Amino acid sequence: MKKILKKILFKKHNDRYPDNSRIKRLVNRLLSFYMGIVLVIQNYLTWGPKRIHQAKRLGKNKNRKIYVLAIMKNEDRYLDEWFYYHRAIGVDGFIIYDNESSDNSRSIVEKHSKSVDIDYVYFPGKSKQIPAYQDAIERYRKKKVWIVTIDIDEFLRPMNGVKIRDWLATFSPRVSQILIPWTIYGSAGNKKRPKGLVVNNYPYHSDTNFITEYKSVVKPEMVRKAFMGHFYKTVGKNVSESGDKIWYYPYVLLVGSRPSSRKFMTVNHYYCKSIQDFEEKIGRGDVFNYENNLRDFEEFKIQDRNEILDSDVQFYLNKINHLKQLDESKIQ
Repeated sequence: MKKILKKILFKKHNDRYPDNSRIKRLVNRLLSFYMGIVLVIQNYLTWGPKRIHQAKRLGKNKNRKIYVLAIMKNEDRYLDEWFYYHRAIGVDGFIIYDNESSDNSRSIVEKHSKSVDIDYVYFPGKSKQIPAYQDAIERYRKKKVWIVTIDIDEFLRPMNGVKIRDWLATFSPRVSQILIPWTIYGSAGNKKRPKGLVVNNYPYHSDTNFITEYKSVVKPEMVRKAFMGHFYKTVGKNVSESGDKIWYYPYVLLVGSRPSSRKFMTVNHYYCKSIQDFEEKIGRGDVFNYENNLRDFEEFKIQDRNEILDSDVQFYLNKINHLKQLDESKIQ
């Protein structure tokens, strides 16, 4: 029955463009509403009214730091740039889970920990993404933070001059989770790995009609469960980056799916990079499910989007280079 429903309600794997059918869009909304109601019932059955009330009361605190949560494995080639960029845009700290890295990642973490708070956890084993996220939530429940969950190939990108802290301050105290859409960046035709920064080497991205996945920003005290790499089950209100109510995770391939707005925030996802990089990524295995690696070259073809040249590449470069120069001047 589940397989039959999936064939009826979900589009083909490579269909990442919006449905124009009003009926399908209505079906999408009804299914999302239904799943949202199921989530609310699950929350009350699992936590009960008292704990939910306590979590919502704690969630009203607006004076929060911003921490980026990531799990990594052998990312030393790109980790330095990633740290510099997120420090430059106003992140207060990082929660880093190291899934058995054997490269130079640890020394890069130690270098940046001299300038910013980094909570480093060595986290060995297979398929450890969700356990790592859940562990972080449990350890940070009593801390007043927003947790931004992204990967090392993802860069949180403020839009239209927005500052992250100001943007987060606009949300209602009842908001527990904000879903930020990806902007997919392609390979720019690179077969071999070019030298230099990611943000400079891969300046082309998908157009606005290409439907993407989302990444999450949450208040840990309002999270009941780390559900998947893109979504937490929370006891508060789920919203889009522009503040619109979201009942449940907006699956990309669900019939009636639509592109999200990117008025204030997006996540630049450098999914492909060069073919050489992608081959290495496949070789590392999938951190969500090691037994069923979700990465293959069919997915590369789908995600290799190079329709639009990012006119703000210099914005990223300036942010990274300025902070790097400041760090180097402190050493001297």
